[in-house]
Amino acid sequence: MPLIVFEGGEGAGKSTQAIRLAQYLRDKGLTVLETREPGGTPLAEDIRNVFKGIPKSGDIPTPRTELLLVMAARAQHVEKIVKPALADGQWIICDRFLDSSYIYQGFRGGLAKTDIDAVAAPVLGNLQPDLTLVLTVDLFTAHQRLKLRPGSESDRLDTELLRDASLHSAFESLVTSQTPYPDGRVPHRVLIDGSGTTEQVQQRVLSAVIAHFGSLST
Repeated sequence: MPLIVFEGGEGAGKSTQAIRLAQYLRDKGLTVLETREPGGTPLAEDIRNVFKGIPKSGDIPTPRTELLLVMAARAQHVEKIVKPALADGQWIICDRFLDSSYIYQGFRGGLAKTDIDAVAAPVLGNLQPDLTLVLTVDLFTAHQRLKLRPGSESDRLDTELLRDASLHSAFESLVTSQTPYPDGRVPHRVLIDGSGTTEQVQQRVLSAVIAHFGSLST
């Protein structure tokens, strides 16, 4: 069964659209699992809290520490959630996956893709998304959405977005440059304009999903 991943910078609307797509698929009679990274299992969620939090000590994790944390969470998530659900015939909707590591620890953190792939390869094996939807918005729209997000002031990555205008375009570059996964294959990525109303963006998402998978009913 398919693994569909939503990617994009903070405030792009991916989490909202992931929820809406999952409900749309359920309404079509499909069995759907919603999950996210980092996270998805109790242990992985604990790692997420460490990864995204602002330490009271001020000891901010280095990009390499970030990579090891998120890959540890991903290993738990893949083995305990993703692989069993795929084997069980479920559709999986995942909020973030490996592309976020390429952007946050690679593009932003300065780690080489070869270093990221070296850690990711044993975690993923030949697993990659069937479809990755990359949502993009202008930075002003992203800022406005983050202001409405509860708890964003205590989220380290939300805070960093306000100082980095290039993250959204970096996600676009994964699509245009056809960035491969560690196994050398290029996942199927589609850019989605995340501007406009929630309903307008949902229609763009559904168009991309239907174009890739065809009929979405049991």
